[in-house]
Amino acid sequence: MAAPHIPALTLLVMLTAASPAAAQWTRVDQVPGATLFTVWANGDTIAAGADSTVLISTDGGGTWKISATVTHDPLEVERVRVRNGRVYAGTRRKGVFVSDDLGATWSSFNQGLVGGFADSQLDVIDMMIRGDSLYLATEGGGAWVRNLVAGTWHLFGNIFAPEQSTNMTLIASGGSRLLAGGGFNGEMFFRDPGQPDWTPTLLFNDRFAAGLASLSAIWTGSRWVVGANIGIFLSAQGQSPWTFVDPGAGRPLFTVPLAMRGHDLFAAFSAGTATISLSRDEGSTWQTLETVSATSGLAVHANTLYASRIDGLWRRSLEDIPNVSVPPQARALRFAITGRQPVRDGVRFRFELPAPGLAQIEVFDLAGRHVASLAGEIYPAGASEIAWNAQALAPGVYHARLTAGPQTQALRFVRVP
Repeated sequence: MAAPHIPALTLLVMLTAASPAAAQWTRVDQVPGATLFTVWANGDTIAAGADSTVLISTDGGGTWKISATVTHDPLEVERVRVRNGRVYAGTRRKGVFVSDDLGATWSSFNQGLVGGFADSQLDVIDMMIRGDSLYLATEGGGAWVRNLVAGTWHLFGNIFAPEQSTNMTLIASGGSRLLAGGGFNGEMFFRDPGQPDWTPTLLFNDRFAAGLASLSAIWTGSRWVVGANIGIFLSAQGQSPWTFVDPGAGRPLFTVPLAMRGHDLFAAFSAGTATISLSRDEGSTWQTLETVSATSGLAVHANTLYASRIDGLWRRSLEDIPNVSVPPQARALRFAITGRQPVRDGVRFRFELPAPGLAQIEVFDLAGRHVASLAGEIYPAGASEIAWNAQALAPGVYHARLTAGPQTQALRFVRVP
């Protein structure tokens, strides 16, 4: 059975006192300097969640409004989203509430959100809006969806209970795909439009990993970046093959909020205090910017990075971020299959290295199981090609992953009889 999940920021408050803010950060003094659990930005609207209230700015952080109490004894307002002037607050223990007047009044939005063991469907751990629908990840009740135009809540997937993953950790969207996490065994789930249920995928590719928890996820436009309690995992499609990256921030990590501005990816690796880091190659390498107090969320508005922390809402300008160039090999690594697909017995992998180095190709089936390794030796700079006999593979869809130094590339191929 999966271990119970302690709210990340509650645990951090127990573990550490607030440390002094780095010089680049200033506190938003219109917001109380108490523990905040989330921050979110879209356009000029910025919203944060406290223990029982929501803090909202509709002018890009110029002025702030403190809402009325969302609901009594909610434990915390875990997520806040705003769409068409309506504010949605996802709480732990009391479900979802909605406001049509920027938080002056609230009403329950839980119609149909029923049936979880010990009302665990009301423990909202993550929330997102996609199109006209609101999606929930709950801590014990699995995933839910509700159309915002008409309708009530419906369970969104039946796989989480059999996989012992109803205690979810995240739900996110990128491209046409949805991604979810839960279960504390290194398991993720992806779902495409029209699919009847979620498909599991393992962060360790070929095995479960007891205690490994995904905490956040973001789609960069070309790959998925998942923040976990041991570091970062990367995938081109949100499924195996996954590649692990150690950001050097220590472990275990309690929260790993992610935010993007253009091609800049920011993370707060919170293990006691929070290490604010920047990646300019979509999560492959990380540069430490500063260390601040325990951080639950990050959001970007224009040239300002916001952080919800145990000591309030803080912000820093992004204009003084050092201009760290992307290593040449991050741009130059290439990986492809020579010839047409599908393949039969023979596969020819072609790759290009920007400099001499070790290259390793691994092959995984669609469930993420490791089925073959090849290469694994030093290759010269430039193009190389490897012929591989795939006769032992059953017909089906496979993924191949090229690893060269800190960089990876992945591709999909189909084998037919």
